[in-house]
This record gives sequence, structure tokens and C-alpha cells, in this order.
Amino acid sequence: MDLLVSYSWSCFFRARSEIHEILKRFGDPEPQIEKSRVVGITIIHTILDNREVIRKCRELFETETAFEFAIKWVPVDFWCETDFEAMKQAIEEKIRNKIGETETWGMRVKKRGWQQYHTIEIIDYLAPSIKRKVDLDNPDRILHIDVLGEKTAISLLRPDEIFSLGLPYL
Repeated sequence: MDLLVSYSWSCFFRARSEIHEILKRFGDPEPQIEKSRVVGITIIHTILDNREVIRKCRELFETETAFEFAIKWVPVDFWCETDFEAMKQAIEEKIRNKIGETETWGMRVKKRGWQQYHTIEIIDYLAPSIKRKVDLDNPDRILHIDVLGEKTAISLLRPDEIFSLGLPYL
């Protein structure tokens, strides 16, 4: 399973070492850690359940100072090409039916390395694919879209399924 981990711009090697040690402690002896094409974001391929990694990060953060360089961890459910139709297809085929009829949802778009459209244009194009009640302040589910140049990571998350050393996600 995949994760996106943010790190301070000049600290890739330190963040990579920190990520490796943390995931090793969680049970993955050899996670694959690669730089994305976007400065400050690394892509992690692990044998571990990415939601379980987030839960364990929270627990570890409460007991130790194990995080210094790997500052935000986001699970990835699916990858697609960075274009409107590929994103829409992934959402319609893999995401929208996972939002319950009584659940609310919100969309968060992080766009890097794709200047063709503004964030609001992406939201306006993709949001109609999901026919559920929107709640931008306190959604049950978050459709998280991370555009990283030519590739886009898409996840359907609960608010507590992102780990960040900074301010709360929402």
C-alpha cells in the first residue's frame, strides 16, 4: 500500500531515514521510499496497511519524539494519470459507492506541478460525480486528491486517517 509523506524541502535524506526506521518498527523491514517529482513529497510503498500506519504514527507520537523530518502522512488508495477524465473515472468506479447514503463528504485538492487548471476548477469538475451531502467543515469522509505532476493520488479518508505534526488537517 502507498503513502505520501511530506518533509522539509532540504531534508529528503533525513526524512527517508526517519520513515524507514518508523516503518521498520511497525513491521515492514524494507519499505520502498522514493522522491516524487515534487519537492517536499516522498512516495512510500509498504507491505503494511496504510491506515494502520497512520494509527500507529499517532500512538508513537504520543509516547516518543520519533518524528522530526517526516511531517505529514497521507494514505493513497488509487493512482491515475493527471487529467480530468482519469480522475473522474477513478472516483466514479472506485470511490463514490464507498460513501454511505447518510454520510457527508468534502473534497481536498492539493495541486503541485499541474498549472493547467485552478483548484476550484478541479473541484467543480469532480464533485458532481458524488451524489451525497457535502459538509466542508466536519465531513464524515474526505475525498483527498493529491496532484503530483503527471500522476494523481486519490484517497477516501476519514478525518483521523491523516497524520500531521502541524495543524489539524481540517
